[in-house]
Amino acid sequence: MIKLNTKPIKELIKKLELFYKQAPTNSDLLLNNIINTKSESSKIYIYGIGRSGFVGKAFAMRLMHLGFKSHFIGEATCPAVSNNDLLIVVSGSGETYSIVNLLNKINKINNKLELKGKNKIKIISITHNNNCTLKELSDFIVNLAIDESDKTENKCFPMGTLFEEIAFIYLDTIIYNLMEKLNISEEDMKKRHCNFL
Repeated sequence: MIKLNTKPIKELIKKLELFYKQAPTNSDLLLNNIINTKSESSKIYIYGIGRSGFVGKAFAMRLMHLGFKSHFIGEATCPAVSNNDLLIVVSGSGETYSIVNLLNKINKINNKLELKGKNKIKIISITHNNNCTLKELSDFIVNLAIDESDKTENKCFPMGTLFEEIAFIYLDTIIYNLMEKLNISEEDMKKRHCNFL
């Protein structure tokens, strides 16, 4: 009979304690840019691939529960992007091919918007790689620095798992901060939750 090894939980707690001690860069900028979409009646787009995409979808859902116009890119109901909108991408490596392509496309749209004297689409990338392509293509990055120096511990977190788990918790922390700042209760959020089923 196999017995559950809880070492990954223990190691995640250790990593979260380290993460807690060094606040991610640009968190205030991220919060303020999200809040600004309310006053400007603009939309928030979220994008990620694979498991980072699942983290992004969960974040988009909670933003919707808070009353933001949030959309996950790739969903059938995702509307067209326009000036003043906000794009948030989630990529551990900051080098994911389809995300780099998307940001290149948005930057081309931004160049056209600037020529017309319109506000551009803001781009924020959430990554753990401080020197990546997304940094060059974004207005700013939120660097979720994670300690990956111990190769033995990292066996608990294969293929980017540690970044994905920390990104999920971090983005839930952003939701908590938005709830506080906007004075939105859980009951308010529940009113926006899907009630078809």
